[in-house]
Amino acid sequence: MIAYTTYERDARVIREAEAAARNGYRVDLITPRRKGERARETINAVNVRRIWPRPYKGAAPVRYLMSYGLFLLGCLARTAVLDVRRRYRVVHVNNMPDILVFAALGPRLRGAGIILDIHDPVPETYVAKFEGARRGVFYRLLLGLERMCAAFAHRVLTVHEPVKTDILVPDGIPAEKITVVANFPDGDVFRVVDPPVLDGPVRMIYYGTVSARFGLTEVLEAIARVRGRDRLRLRIVGDGDLAGSLKREIRDLGLEGIVDFDNRSYPLGRIPALAGAHHLGLVPYRPSPATRYMLPVKLLELTAMGIPAITVANVPIRHYFEEGSFFLYDNARIGSLTEVVEGILDRPAVLAEKRRTILRNRDKYLWDAERRKYLEVLGDLAEGGR
Repeated sequence: MIAYTTYERDARVIREAEAAARNGYRVDLITPRRKGERARETINAVNVRRIWPRPYKGAAPVRYLMSYGLFLLGCLARTAVLDVRRRYRVVHVNNMPDILVFAALGPRLRGAGIILDIHDPVPETYVAKFEGARRGVFYRLLLGLERMCAAFAHRVLTVHEPVKTDILVPDGIPAEKITVVANFPDGDVFRVVDPPVLDGPVRMIYYGTVSARFGLTEVLEAIARVRGRDRLRLRIVGDGDLAGSLKREIRDLGLEGIVDFDNRSYPLGRIPALAGAHHLGLVPYRPSPATRYMLPVKLLELTAMGIPAITVANVPIRHYFEEGSFFLYDNARIGSLTEVVEGILDRPAVLAEKRRTILRNRDKYLWDAERRKYLEVLGDLAEGGR
């Protein structure tokens, strides 16, 4: 497996790697090495091999390209050397970027099965991430590269049905080549938590990447407008390229006593205890071509734990969830989020009602069925099904 990510925090990569390891595969995972991390270790039977460079999290496209390129070269060399000894049956490459799939060139030439796992369609994510980007020449180059990478792979995985039918197939990837392995959480990790007693302010949490595309600046502006906001506490947990400006925004809006910014990321296993101390989850994002088709992992994790959430009803959320599962706001209008928060503060009993709704259908959004689909793809490729 190859992934430009921090392994301990990437739920999808962890689930797939551990599913393969528990099913009898030897799993070697190549990922970037952050400062202070060991170059090699085994985590739950997954052999993690970390190589330079460190993952880049900033806002400069050129530095992203340089980091991706260096990681691709490192993976190409490491995979070729390992394959001489291991004789891999399958190489599973996680995007972003798609081009990492070419790190599997050596094993592919020898006959190994190649999986390209598209977590996020790169062309759409490019338009969403870099303000001012348009669907011009560079976008078309990314689209052509996506098709080339998909053609190099024997199978393509992706994260939900709408991204397959509405984006990847129109992009030119054959539908029969794509298998949906949804980003549903592991129910053994994200167990149902007992709701905390509501004997003070309503405690709300956002955890994940601190980036402009998640609309956290607009969230702070909405919270600053809330009537009686002393009845609310918001904890933001995570790191990313927006961290510095987010701290300034909290100070400038006078939200120091209301908003607590915990500027770090936690391993996946610590998330349930962290989120379980809160009455309400927050899953915001700005409107964009990418977020319109994003099925947020943290929304699924909150659902598995029985924690109600505020979010935006985009295409995949409407596809998978029944109406009334979440508190919904319009991310094109800041006042909409203010109104939703005020409604919850004025009538906190609605939190228990939402909890009952999401728990009624919880089992539909767990990893078990998706794990079986993933293992079928692995088994087919390992036995030579190209």
